Amino acid sequence: MKLGFRCSEGSDNFQNALQEVIYAEEQGLDSAWVAEHHGWDIIWPSSHMALAGLATRTESIELGTSVTLLPQANPVRLAGEVNLLDQISEGRFNLGVGVGWRESEMENLGYDFEERGARMTDHLKAMNALWEDDVATYDGEFVSFEEFELTPEPVQDPHPPVWVGGGVEQALKRAAYLGDSWFPVWLDTIEELEPMYEKFDGNVREAGDDPSERGRPILRVAWVDEDPDVARERLQEFFDRLVQNYRDRNAMIPAAMQEAVNGDFEEFADGRLIYGDPEECVDRIEEFEDRLGIDHMVLKLYNPGVDHEQMMEFIELLGEGVIPHLGE
Repeated sequence: MKLGFRCSEGSDNFQNALQEVIYAEEQGLDSAWVAEHHGWDIIWPSSHMALAGLATRTESIELGTSVTLLPQANPVRLAGEVNLLDQISEGRFNLGVGVGWRESEMENLGYDFEERGARMTDHLKAMNALWEDDVATYDGEFVSFEEFELTPEPVQDPHPPVWVGGGVEQALKRAAYLGDSWFPVWLDTIEELEPMYEKFDGNVREAGDDPSERGRPILRVAWVDEDPDVARERLQEFFDRLVQNYRDRNAMIPAAMQEAVNGDFEEFADGRLIYGDPEECVDRIEEFEDRLGIDHMVLKLYNPGVDHEQMMEFIELLGEGVIPHLGE
């Protein structure tokens, strides 16, 4: 089981993120991740620029996007950036991709929100064509190119792993046929994920591959504290702030998040979130491993209201109290 985390992001947080990722590498964490959003101060507009900076100051920790908004990117340019980032990190990059969910963001970037699913599929096919052929030609619905030579070459063969995000049936098919792994939506519970993984595995077999050869990553919101009651209280406060943040931006609030604010928080959190003292966090992480076969868990530690000092405490607790006990 690999354990990664989402570091501080957005605004003027790069130096904080750099300190956190360097410390996480020292503490034995396996990976560090950042997201992408535009016009939102808690997320940077270019995860790849941030990761390139982090790559130059680290040696072993894997780096990844959680996620790159693929329908909003030119796939030809993105494939080249991915290869370059794999070069800068010396083969430590993982590409997580998703369709996006903020309509205003996508429309302001000049894309039709209703086309995001079709674009996601087309862009994945285009990138695969670029990676598969030395000189590639592709004629798709939204992008076409002829006799294009992608440079530079990536370090990882044939390319950095592509984790395809999403929570609908079409996302499972994209992940199976066009990606390397499925990267589930963080709001789904273990019970909800079990039949979805069965469908994903079936799609992988139909694609001619063995599901056991595919990675099993997952993203989970987390809070770890020496006092489990504090962890639960802080996590509930975070969801209160997050829902309010969505309301302030007139963004769609998922029904499950409404339950976290209006209902029984512990019932909402069970099988969905990683929280508690280090021992409880180990148990919750291992439940995902035992029931779903998860082999790489990314903890979303940075959220509105979490400062750099708190992030450093999280990393220390994970390094000293969680990582040594995983798999015992």
